Amino acid sequence: MSKIFALYHNEMTKLSRKLSVWILVTLMTVTAFFAPILQHRELSEETLSEPYGKTEITKARDTEKNNLGDPNRYVEHTTLRFTLQNTTAELFATRLNLDEEMLHSYVMLSCYNAMLANYDFDKYPLKDTYLSSYAYLQYTTSYSSVCRLNTEPFGKRDSQWFQAYTSATESLDLAKEALFSHDFASLEALSEKTDFFNKNIVHQLAKLDPEGKMTIEDAERIANAILLRDDYMSNLQMGVYKENNSYRPLNAEKRRQLEDSIKILNYQIENNALPTNMTSHATQARQFGQRGARFLLIIMLVIIAGSSISQEMATGSIKSLIIAPVKRWKIFTSKLLALITWTLFGSILITAFSTISTGMCYGFSSLSPYYYCSGGKVNVMPNYIFTFLFFLVDNISLFVYLLGAFTISCLTKNTGIAVGVSTGFAVTSGLSPLLIEIFGRQRWIDFLPSSHMDLVGKIFPYLNLCGYSGSDESGLFGISSNSLPLSFSLCYLAILAFILLFIAYDGFIRKDIQ
Repeated sequence: MSKIFALYHNEMTKLSRKLSVWILVTLMTVTAFFAPILQHRELSEETLSEPYGKTEITKARDTEKNNLGDPNRYVEHTTLRFTLQNTTAELFATRLNLDEEMLHSYVMLSCYNAMLANYDFDKYPLKDTYLSSYAYLQYTTSYSSVCRLNTEPFGKRDSQWFQAYTSATESLDLAKEALFSHDFASLEALSEKTDFFNKNIVHQLAKLDPEGKMTIEDAERIANAILLRDDYMSNLQMGVYKENNSYRPLNAEKRRQLEDSIKILNYQIENNALPTNMTSHATQARQFGQRGARFLLIIMLVIIAGSSISQEMATGSIKSLIIAPVKRWKIFTSKLLALITWTLFGSILITAFSTISTGMCYGFSSLSPYYYCSGGKVNVMPNYIFTFLFFLVDNISLFVYLLGAFTISCLTKNTGIAVGVSTGFAVTSGLSPLLIEIFGRQRWIDFLPSSHMDLVGKIFPYLNLCGYSGSDESGLFGISSNSLPLSFSLCYLAILAFILLFIAYDGFIRKDIQ
């Protein structure tokens, strides 16, 4: 062991003296640290397209009034009678003689006047809560529908028009009640009459927030979670799951994942634990930094692994080791351990600097924990533990590229060939999705190495529920075939690693040193 350690120390010293290695390490570290900062941007507040404050609405009212003039000059009144199912209904009808542009001004002027006269801006700020903002939006929409119906000439109004007008005024009354009384029940009743809201979402929001204090952002996150949960439930009922924009039959593993995803979403909704916009931005920024830095790390590994044996054989510097009383397997082991050390060193740097940079920009609390199910219950893994495990899994592909370059280096004396072939393998590993798109889901594609290079999606199947965008493409190169179980992928990679090691070792101990 002492000789192996001495050889290992010698290899680490030689690698640490290479200027190209430190240039790549520096670029990799800078990329990991500054990429999240470049991605950082202020989260814009969700605001309404219409004015929302009393001052803004007053200014908008004055502008519309100047454009429109006296609104009464566009209005006519008469009494109309309609016969519905042998019953006569009488209506004091209004006719608005307006074109489309003037109609919009009339609608908004009327809504602004009603808001300024009846709405409590101090108690229910329009931009702060989901109930106020969407009730306001539905109020203006409903009033516009009523006014548009009133542009119909009196002579053309029939029983069908009367029914549409009655329905529109009922919706307007509910919207008024929801807005001016801050009443969630009226908004929920309105969702039963119109397609503007998803009934299930409004019902869930009313249940979680009976007083209507929930912010717009929180409500939209819950709404998106409900839609996703409903989609999962629908897939369960149909017995399918979605992969690469197509649906495939559910197997036992996928069924369990869908069931667990539904449990996780229910847990997040009930405990207000859904990932925030800040979480999504933070994880996206960190992934961006890690992917860019890992590209440089792969280049560095390919260079040092591809030249570790071939360059020394080509220059003859390895003779000093071969003629020494040291067995070749010890030399082989020390070189491999040195390469693995640099792989871990680079990966740790990337993870540490990207995490620190993201925490500085977005706050460390923005990094979401990982949610998973065990024993039928939802469990929460702290982010620092998840980051470490994610780091181990996400770097599996690095060792494959490392072994590939090292094997070619052992078989050839040409560093250019070793580096070139290894780089080409790394770059083309991302072609699996393209092959699937061209040839469809063919069995032979599942047996390509690139189909097993990214196991993040299999080991952490609920990343999309934790704020990670594009979780099915978490690795830099390659994809993980969802049609094959994790155990098969692990066995595949283990066999591949063994074969590469065997070929590299056999080539090294048999290679004649000139």
